[in-house]
Amino acid sequence: MIATIRHLWLLAAFIFCAANAFSQTDFTANLNSWKTQFPKEDFIAYSHKEIVSFTLNTDPKPGAAKVKATINTEIILVPVKDFQKYGDALFYNDEISIDNIKVINAKGKEIVLQKLCGSYQQEDIFHSDSKVCSIKFPMEEKGKAISFSYQNNFRDVKFLTSLYFHNAMPAVEKIIEFRIPAWLETDLREFNFSKTGIEKTTVKENEITRITYSMKNVAGFHRESSSPHHSISYPHIICVNKAFTENGQRKALFESVKDLYGWYHSVCSSIGNEPLALKEKTFSLTASKKTDIEKIEAIFYWVQDNIRYIAFEDGIMGFKPDAAQNVLSKKYGDCKGKANLLKEMLKLAGYDARLTWIGTSDLPYDYTLPSLAVDNHMICTVILNGKRYFLDGTEDYIALNDYAQRIQGKQVLIEDGEKYIIDKIPDFAADRNKVKSVTKMSIAESSLKGNMAVEYNGESKIMLQRVYSSIRNENKKDALSAFLKKSNDNIEVSNIKEPDFNNRQKALLVNFDFTANNQVTKTGNELYVVMDWDKDFSSMEFDDERKNDYAFRQKYYLTSQTELLIPDGYKVDYLPGSFKKSTSEYSFEGSFVNKGKSIVYTKTIIINKPILHKTNFGEWNSFIKDINKFYNDQVVLVK
Repeated sequence: MIATIRHLWLLAAFIFCAANAFSQTDFTANLNSWKTQFPKEDFIAYSHKEIVSFTLNTDPKPGAAKVKATINTEIILVPVKDFQKYGDALFYNDEISIDNIKVINAKGKEIVLQKLCGSYQQEDIFHSDSKVCSIKFPMEEKGKAISFSYQNNFRDVKFLTSLYFHNAMPAVEKIIEFRIPAWLETDLREFNFSKTGIEKTTVKENEITRITYSMKNVAGFHRESSSPHHSISYPHIICVNKAFTENGQRKALFESVKDLYGWYHSVCSSIGNEPLALKEKTFSLTASKKTDIEKIEAIFYWVQDNIRYIAFEDGIMGFKPDAAQNVLSKKYGDCKGKANLLKEMLKLAGYDARLTWIGTSDLPYDYTLPSLAVDNHMICTVILNGKRYFLDGTEDYIALNDYAQRIQGKQVLIEDGEKYIIDKIPDFAADRNKVKSVTKMSIAESSLKGNMAVEYNGESKIMLQRVYSSIRNENKKDALSAFLKKSNDNIEVSNIKEPDFNNRQKALLVNFDFTANNQVTKTGNELYVVMDWDKDFSSMEFDDERKNDYAFRQKYYLTSQTELLIPDGYKVDYLPGSFKKSTSEYSFEGSFVNKGKSIVYTKTIIINKPILHKTNFGEWNSFIKDINKFYNDQVVLVK
């Protein structure tokens, strides 16, 4: 312990000296090259260093953790412009504190900073377990470095999970260093390291093993629409602390999924559910139902429709559900609260229901990684006649035995008393989301008029239901009309036959009449006809400005058949040729066929993978260019 204290004292002294040394350096000569490399940045981190150290709590209070962790962060900030104000947001919670925030200027003097700390709110959702400190302080003239440092103190080492190389601001060098004492067994898992140039060194100094990762010329983290979660694309390390030794006795921390589940189970053993408070509502939902499936559906759909989902606690303390009676009374809850309410109501109805942990598609991990980073969601599993049904109460309008894209193919950890069960959510093919349209139309001057029948399935069906239900009753038809027009001002929709929105197990069928204006051009005795005005994905090319991969909202399966009646006195002069192109991730097929009195146009687009990687943008752009050549070719009729 004395050696550990001495080590920390030396570490603090080193950081202080390093801060003074760098802050007095003039980086004016570097600015031109940095402006070329990072043209849109106002600040550059010459160095961004995070040092992770561990301490053994030799005299813990009852219930306190035995192993704690600290991350000492020091950033050498260099302004690219004169006299700016720097701002940052430092996140913390009940298990992580932020301490020793210091700013040292180029003369080695401490700068007074503005600090405002409080609860974190995002998109009008209050996260009770997350807090943020807003930090602001003035910078000096361009090129003059300032040292910005602070500590993150983890009261329990299990909450130390992910460390990323990319931050909001670019860095000439990012260093993550772990100082692991001999009494601690730590497993550092590396993700997305390929082609990053990250260097790793390991040095043992007495009772400390120092593992250092270094990455040069690190771009700032870019927030772009439709980007995958950063854990999928950006290099990072998951710190798994497996066990520690004290007085010759080895004690497990998170050595395997068994330990992870054991902690989850202990947290959920004191929820304080009161089943009697749920009895009246549960039995009123199931009283008229005849089969087990009907009863389970009644409870599942009621919770979906009547318990408002208010938060997605993708954070440190998002592990203990609210009591079921509280969620029922308040009529709102997060994923854990809704899962717990489902479990308790289903148990009252006589079914084997269990809490279930899962990491959504935002996370690239499975249960070979025993870390709190592996899960960010909770659902309920009900077991009936040997079959497991996974119930996600946060998904609106989803049917029993159907699963949203964000949880498909993901492992789940199902409670089983002191034991546990690992299973996997089914992963559906793209045709789960099939949108199938059948159109019949004729020419009327410069317009096309006809009827269209569209069948929506999977994610597309759910999206339509959400749009429809979110609109006030007096505006529902207008909203449905706008949805069917797809924001195309040339399209007029009428005589809509609304689908049955109450049956979750069936596809949604929408039938309507339409007029498509400006789709026919007459030149002499010729008619040029546009038979496809939707031109799905035609504008979806990526330029070099995009920094991140692209995440589609879902897998896609779009198929259509359009029949055009040939006007009396006209015949087909020209039909575009058929086109087909496919890869393992996406495909397109389109054709025109002359049926004598009509022309039949068919099109099928399939996207099998929900993420398009930046390295494949070139191939995708070529695919879209080829599609557009097909789209831009028109049918020609002649008298």
